Amino acid sequence: MLFIDTLTTSIMKIFLFSLIPFIFYLFTRRTREGFLGYLGFFKPPAFGLKMGIMSAPLLIILGFSSALWPEFREIMISSGPVLGEFKNSGSGIIVVISIFLAAVFKIALAEEVLFRGFLARELINRLGFASGNAIQAFLFGISHVLWFHFSPGEMEISSLFLSAIFIGNCLVGYILGYLQVLAGRGSIIPNWISRSLTNLIAFLILIFYY
Repeated sequence: MLFIDTLTTSIMKIFLFSLIPFIFYLFTRRTREGFLGYLGFFKPPAFGLKMGIMSAPLLIILGFSSALWPEFREIMISSGPVLGEFKNSGSGIIVVISIFLAAVFKIALAEEVLFRGFLARELINRLGFASGNAIQAFLFGISHVLWFHFSPGEMEISSLFLSAIFIGNCLVGYILGYLQVLAGRGSIIPNWISRSLTNLIAFLILIFYY
């Protein structure tokens, strides 16, 4: 049941996060490169792949700086969020496969399609790298603040904690924008690799050791 639920929600989230880019793509009649090419699904240079792998430890450090806050564990390992479901389901192969699906596809792929494949691409094309990447990173940070602010539970979340979440995710978003545009030459693959590795390691630590 856990595997089916994770697979279903992963497909739904990828579909929903791809819907706005797809509608935009249709209305702008960008048919030459195809929708997947438009989002950045093509082979990056070797340097981009290396940077995608090498940047994962930095993203883990930025992400786990939030884990030092008391609010973080209660929110992430509560009964509502997906990590709580994994933590309460034991440690079998189905749980591990479900964690992989959630980390790589439900979160990493869906968010990279929307924030880097679509928003970063369009904003950078219109405003230049510095401004466009900063705006998409800001939106990425805001989205995580909203998620934590409206997360399940009755606990009070401090403004200082939300500020840390915002700053950390803004930095992560900016780094991922760099990976796609400057290291990957527009390919979404390097930042998808980086996010996937980061999420996998973070999930395994949070669920089994934290």
